[in-house]
Amino acid sequence: NLGEALSLLKKEKSRLARLLSLRKENIYVEEGEKTEFDPKKLSKEIDKKIEEIRTLKIKIQNTNINTLISEENISLAEAIIKVNDIRSQISRLSDLFEKERRSWLYRDKDEIKLIPQMDKIEVEKEIENLELQKTELDNKIQVINWNTELM
Repeated sequence: NLGEALSLLKKEKSRLARLLSLRKENIYVEEGEKTEFDPKKLSKEIDKKIEEIRTLKIKIQNTNINTLISEENISLAEAIIKVNDIRSQISRLSDLFEKERRSWLYRDKDEIKLIPQMDKIEVEKEIENLELQKTELDNKIQVINWNTELM
């Protein structure tokens, strides 16, 4: 299913990183010595692993595009994008009052006081609402991942 495919993708990416690291560690050898792993064989394994990962990503993407979250009336792919958009929005809102926090720490007593043009409590409520939306949608995505067959 899709959840298993996503777990496999993570595992395969990790394996690819290890192969890349092994090749890099074994690219040079002292004269007269032999490397523990053959970099040429590792390169072939790396190429094969990249192809496997690409194929798996395409299957996952096809499944995401063709699977609907019925209560949201959007595809799984769109839901994933929406969750990422909500994360970005939360981050931008969280950073709004950063200037005030920094200036408060280093403020000179004669410095002009900065007045926020947005209500912090309202922004915090909006952040909490977005966090709730993100969690609910993310949970729906997770449930669908584990109940959808890979296409």
